[in-house]
Amino acid sequence: MKCCLCILLLFVFVSSPAAESGPVQSSITGIVTGPDGARIPGVTITARTGNEAAVQVVSNSHGMYRMPQLAPGRYFVSAELEGFETAVVSDLLVSEGSSRTLDLNLQLATVKQVLSVISYAPRDTIESTDTRESSARDVGEAVASEAGIWKIRKGAIANDIVVRGFQGKDMNVLIDGQRVYGACPNHMDPPAFHVDFSEVDRIEISKGPFDVKNQGSLGGVINVITRRAQTGFHAFGNLTAGSYDFVNPSAGVSYGRKEFSILAGYSYRSSSPYRDGNGRSFTDSVNYRPEAADGDAFKAGTMWAGFSLSPLPKHLAHVSFTRQLADRILYPYLQMDAVYDDTDRVNMGYRIDDISSFVQSLQLQVYFTKVDHWMTDQYRTSSAGMPRSYSMGTLAWTDTTGAKLETKLRGVLIGIEAFRRNWGATTEFAGRSYAPQYSIPDVRTDDMGVFFEYSRDLSERIKLRTGGRFDSVTSAADPALANTNLYFAYNSTSRTSATNNFPSGNVRLSYRIPSSIELAIGAGHTVRVPDARERYFALSRMGTDWVGNPSLKPSRNTGVEGKASFRRKSLLLEATLYYDHIADYITVVPQARVNPSPGVMNTGARTYRNVTGKIHGGEFLVSWVITRDIFFSTDFSYVRGRQDADPARNIPSTDLAEIPPVRSRTSLRYETGRLMAEIEAVFAGAQRNVNALLGEQHTPGYGTANLKAGMNLKGMVFRIGLNNLFDRAYHEHLSYQRDPFRSGARVFEPGRNVHVNLSYRF
Repeated sequence: MKCCLCILLLFVFVSSPAAESGPVQSSITGIVTGPDGARIPGVTITARTGNEAAVQVVSNSHGMYRMPQLAPGRYFVSAELEGFETAVVSDLLVSEGSSRTLDLNLQLATVKQVLSVISYAPRDTIESTDTRESSARDVGEAVASEAGIWKIRKGAIANDIVVRGFQGKDMNVLIDGQRVYGACPNHMDPPAFHVDFSEVDRIEISKGPFDVKNQGSLGGVINVITRRAQTGFHAFGNLTAGSYDFVNPSAGVSYGRKEFSILAGYSYRSSSPYRDGNGRSFTDSVNYRPEAADGDAFKAGTMWAGFSLSPLPKHLAHVSFTRQLADRILYPYLQMDAVYDDTDRVNMGYRIDDISSFVQSLQLQVYFTKVDHWMTDQYRTSSAGMPRSYSMGTLAWTDTTGAKLETKLRGVLIGIEAFRRNWGATTEFAGRSYAPQYSIPDVRTDDMGVFFEYSRDLSERIKLRTGGRFDSVTSAADPALANTNLYFAYNSTSRTSATNNFPSGNVRLSYRIPSSIELAIGAGHTVRVPDARERYFALSRMGTDWVGNPSLKPSRNTGVEGKASFRRKSLLLEATLYYDHIADYITVVPQARVNPSPGVMNTGARTYRNVTGKIHGGEFLVSWVITRDIFFSTDFSYVRGRQDADPARNIPSTDLAEIPPVRSRTSLRYETGRLMAEIEAVFAGAQRNVNALLGEQHTPGYGTANLKAGMNLKGMVFRIGLNNLFDRAYHEHLSYQRDPFRSGARVFEPGRNVHVNLSYRF
């Protein structure tokens, strides 16, 4: 693979125009950003002067562009991308032999909406133009292409997200600011599963303990922003297809005016089980029935609609609704599969701008989300000969009702967040005559929090950003359903409720050295309250029980981050280092029974304990615009997780579980705006720092290569990709460790596979 990249780089330099004698050529270089400062890829930048032919280039994956070999003169420069207003610089003077820096900022072209964003927290974004090119089947797989982010693969879809070593339970994954939780106790259906790609406009990613707008962002927050109506009438159609019978057609329409807008769409996704590099279906790794192995790996249909209205000047109301119906989703990672997994999302908002000279804006968001989930082993051989079609099954549900009120007062954002999550699950075993066990005993979690954010330029070079938050959280299980005997047997408590009060906050300083270097340092403190599963789960099983720990304390992350960015014309270098100290980090441990208790026959269980965790690592990025049409980029991600050993509490290991290995991505891309081609190499190191107490095993390193190509023509976009070019058989370290129903199988990544995407918009 390294040889391939070297050959391509050699080709680039050989094919680049040779230096000629005569006047030194002029150039324009810059970075394109969005309204929030995030760098935007795929933007078409055009420069025109007099009667000369227009020069046109495209920004790379980090928003950078370069226009070399320009004649002297005054240029009209424009930057265009679907979904954004065209940015224009009408009179840019380019002198002979000069190198001008022109950074461009794009504003959203959508009809004004009520939006909930991450705000001042440092973040990256993934635009919809990137997801079109991706072979990813869901948001979790798509964001794993970013530095510092990995995925947990459980099957063909529903990948969970890991950010800098923090698992999904320690992250906030939001959809338009809504809290959408999965219902499965095993994270079978993480929050990112409950949004369809076709809905997605962009994905905001904030790493580290810097979010104060949302309680629980221990390791960061990911906010998926869905499509918005644009001015005028528009429609889109999209068809993605690929190996393993994958198909994903979608379509939508929108109409927008200043007074109102409307949007609606539908998408369908399905696929057969994929095969790994050895040619084996992922159903071969565990006990699937032959008829199940020949069927679908997943099926999901999603419909959505939104409406906005401006009843008064500077007033805006918005309401949206999404329903997703998914069924027959196979999870070889676990002992059960989803028979159905249905989601409803309702989001409403009202915004008032320019209320007075003191009150700049007032925004209210109210939402409701609900997930219904039925999972069994009916597709497995373990269900053969049972009185019912399954030997084990769990019916789970969760709903969340929330509200957020924000007001901006002369640069200070002040807000209130309140939400209630209800979560229940009932589990049945054939060996117990299908008697229901309330594994999650209808737990209610109530949160009330207040927060503020403040940003100020201390000078032309120095910026200060800070924020704070205070929360009061109560979680309570239904005493009539909770199995307090299990709690007492293993954790010496029968509590069914807890209340926690705690502060959070952060401060961040950035310093810019003109035209070349920017330095930033930040410190943050965030808190996550144990969820219903960690505190109140209770399940009697053959051999060992599985039980929550009502005495768990909230996890508290105090972290620091330093970032240095160097930019020189068409070259960008960035390095980030971070350290997180997590007091009362929640981990899984085996636990012997400590108290006799009625109905508890086993002598051991798996439960949860608080430990002191430490996570440190770094990310490094190089982005280079070699010529106007050829881009090179590489990134490197490293994370190390440790915990304080405590043999007296059966915590002998000093390694945190499910910590990803070192990884790098390198790509060489050719793009003209009409045509594009890219080769990408991905390398991951071996992971030997494992938690043996939980059965983790060493994972070998791997290397893969991916290819892409495409064409844009009058509103139509065509993309084709080939992943895992050399058909390598490999699995990622994060693919097999989760309880209480883990199968123990290592789920291999797909072998060589092709995907195509055709989209049209007008």
